[in-house]
Amino acid sequence: MNDIEMLKCIAQNAEMGCQGVTAVRKRIDNKAVDDLLCTQLTRYGKIYHAAGKMLRNRGESVRHISPMAKTMTRISAQVDLRRDNTPSHVAEMMIKGSTMGVNKLVHNLREYDRGDSSVTLLAKKLLDTEEEHIRELRAFV
Repeated sequence: MNDIEMLKCIAQNAEMGCQGVTAVRKRIDNKAVDDLLCTQLTRYGKIYHAAGKMLRNRGESVRHISPMAKTMTRISAQVDLRRDNTPSHVAEMMIKGSTMGVNKLVHNLREYDRGDSSVTLLAKKLLDTEEEHIRELRAFV
């Protein structure tokens, strides 16, 4: 995997994080959880924009997640939260999403040729961010 492919993966991972958080925030009532998710959304957004800027500097553009993936995420969150929107359930849902992000990122890092140290640093920042999100969410489980 080269720099461009890795940056596109980072952007998609961060975009999926934004999508997941946004879908869940619309359905929760707990202020503490909402405040945490708002903070996490900001972190994902910063990483997404950093990856996009690095891609544009290389003459590339972000490859967005598919509309189907966005729709499925939104619908899944709606259905799941209609059944249970307690803070612990929301935290469990978000932990699962972040864990999927960690797994995908670790796999991509193994495949990445690590050509550009700034790309590697951004990938590691996203990995650290996902792991931090999991730690923060555990307080609600």
